[in-house]
This record gives sequence, structure tokens and C-alpha cells, in this order.
Amino acid sequence: MKRLSAIFLTFMFMATSIQAADISIGYVDLQKALSLSAAGQAAKGKMESEIAGIEDQVKQRQGDLQALQESLKKQMGMLSEAAREEKQIEFEQQVRDYQRYVKDKQDEMKAREERYTQQILRDLGQQVVALSEKEKISVMMEKSQLVYADAALDYTDKLIEMYNKEYKGNH
Repeated sequence: MKRLSAIFLTFMFMATSIQAADISIGYVDLQKALSLSAAGQAAKGKMESEIAGIEDQVKQRQGDLQALQESLKKQMGMLSEAAREEKQIEFEQQVRDYQRYVKDKQDEMKAREERYTQQILRDLGQQVVALSEKEKISVMMEKSQLVYADAALDYTDKLIEMYNKEYKGNH
């Protein structure tokens, strides 16, 4: 019985300590902040511009390949069997070079996008800490990890506002 009383008193003491701590909770939607922040918008614009330039280069190479293919079709009747084989091998090599170029550019853009995203997320992480301290939030969570939360606990818009003020023009 004494043991049960001791456990009960310990539990009551812990419950009182937790209540006295005044824990406040909030959440942010980092995906929304990434998309709507000034830095996120700037990164998106920069990526779209770079992608447009690469797409122009890819279209140019594709056009060159199509022109080469048309030229080869016209020449095939006039070439010897050995010359046709050689031209076909050259064309296939150029097709492989084109495909490799496209894949390399896709990989390059994906890596660049990941770098931009990671930098912005690091910056947002710092802003989450600053926002939590400013708003006296004990626990700040990411919205995607929540099953349910009252909209009154959403600090995403404040995070975006703080981030835009702090990092305006730095990205």
C-alpha cells in the first residue's frame, strides 16, 4: 500500500510539474513556406529561366539530328553498303550523344534544384527557431507530420513573413 501511495504521489508531482510548465504548441507548413517565400519564388524563377535555356539547346540539338537523319535518307541510295553502315553508325553515335546530353542536363538541373531547396530549408529552420522564441512556442511541429491541428496553431504565414524580411534579396 505504501508503494502504491508513493507511485501515486510521484505521478501527481509529475502532473503538477507538467501543468506548471505551460507548454505551447504550434506548427508550420514548410512546403508552403518554401513555395510562397520570396527566396522560394526567386529560386523557382531562376530554375525556370535556366530550364528554358537548356530546353532551347536541346531543341537545337534535336533539330540538328533530324536534319542529319533527313540528309542521310537522301544519301542512302547513292552510297555503297560500307558507306551506308558507316553513316548509320555515325548517326547512332550522335543519337547516343544527344541522349547523354539530355540526361546530363536533367541530372544537373535536379542537383541544382536540390541545392536551392536545401539552402532555403536550412534558412527556414533558423527562422522557425527565431519564430518559436519570439512567439514563446515550446514545441513547433511540421504540418505534414500532424494528423490534426487547430488552424489557430498554424504559424506558417508568420514564418513566411519573418523569412521574407530576413532574407530579402539574399537568394
